[in-house]
Amino acid sequence: MSQQGRILAMQHGEKLPSFASPTEAVNYYHRFRDQHLALLSELAAKYPSFQPDYSAESLKHLEQWYFHLYETDSFPAVGIDRETFEICMAMYFGETTVRSAHAEWIVEPYFLAPDKYELGTRKFSFTMMLSRFTDHFREPGNKKRESLFRRYRKYFARDMPGR
Repeated sequence: MSQQGRILAMQHGEKLPSFASPTEAVNYYHRFRDQHLALLSELAAKYPSFQPDYSAESLKHLEQWYFHLYETDSFPAVGIDRETFEICMAMYFGETTVRSAHAEWIVEPYFLAPDKYELGTRKFSFTMMLSRFTDHFREPGNKKRESLFRRYRKYFARDMPGR
């Protein structure tokens, strides 16, 4: 890892919550995930273009909704800030990998700090840690605004070991 990469990794680790035990971390992150999924479902009830059915296709609609809210500066109007919505998106993406691609939720120690943990999903030997799709509107090469769907297909849609 480069010096710059190590600095960024350490900064990320400093933002993670600390836990006294792995069980405490698992309980925290499961509540965190469930609360954000419930919030997204509650908001989606007022936005008929997005149905939270945890299908790969629904990721496209979620992303379109996100960009609509971003471009119209409407996050406050629906009762959420952009940062929280980006967390909801990450949790929804993870739950979609679990329900549609047979991945599993994991909580693992952060590699640079033994008392810090992260939440993610794993399928075969591939693991993606998920906390928030930070500043998703800046995602490079996202002209079609379907990067969540493409990410899902790239990393989780195939049933080949080693992917």
